[in-house]
Amino acid sequence: MFLGEYEHTIDAKGRMAIPARFRAQMDKGAVISKGMGTCLSIYTADHWEQRSNELVAGMSSDELRDFERRIYPSASEIDLDAQGRMIIPAKLRTYANLRSEVTIAGVRDHFEIWDRATWQAYQERLETEGSNIPF
Repeated sequence: MFLGEYEHTIDAKGRMAIPARFRAQMDKGAVISKGMGTCLSIYTADHWEQRSNELVAGMSSDELRDFERRIYPSASEIDLDAQGRMIIPAKLRTYANLRSEVTIAGVRDHFEIWDRATWQAYQERLETEGSNIPF
């Protein structure tokens, strides 16, 4: 399970360190893709396959075609270097408006990478709306 919020940076080469707690869950590989909203989503390889199968099961052929053309061409497998860093592809950095300061948010079965200012604004909006959180 991916939990917590971490502030990290992306260097000029597009590299970002993965929180140590998350690295251990990525030992069998991971996939990065466009997320819901202006962020990127990272799933373990096993969960990526499971989630993909669940999503496509209930789609019509037109919905499936559009979904596959949106998600899969921009997705990439993740390789970590010896320092536990990954390279975020330039197109995905552009999609999520990622600059140097980012927030990594654990979201149960995956984690997301957000531009730090965008994440903070999103969290403020959630607080203002006062949504009913069951915990």
